[in-house]
Amino acid sequence: MTGNDDDRDLRARFAALREEEAAQAPEFALPTPQRRRRFAGSLIPVAECALAIVAAIFVLRFVALEPRRPSAPVASLTEWRAPTDFLLDTPGRELLRTVPAIGEWSDYTKAVSPREKHAQLPK
Repeated sequence: MTGNDDDRDLRARFAALREEEAAQAPEFALPTPQRRRRFAGSLIPVAECALAIVAAIFVLRFVALEPRRPSAPVASLTEWRAPTDFLLDTPGRELLRTVPAIGEWSDYTKAVSPREKHAQLPK
């Protein structure tokens, strides 16, 4: 057997396999008008749902724009105090809220130098 004979045999086997597969493969059908009607029939419920959603949005928009009057006065967020705020009021907190004055001391008295001390001694 030469290489050429092997190729002919292999080609014949592949041709036989292709013929078997072609015989078993179904025919492809073209779309018929009946299939198109099914598609159009399923499109109607989708269009109805979309229309219902658009109508609901339209109605809710006007209902939401209607001004509402509060029945009871509502405290604003800036006036609200947490129930545990009293825990933040600690003793000595007023010291933390003041700024110290540097260079000034209310209880400061000038120290007496030794010369002045000597001069103040009774003679």
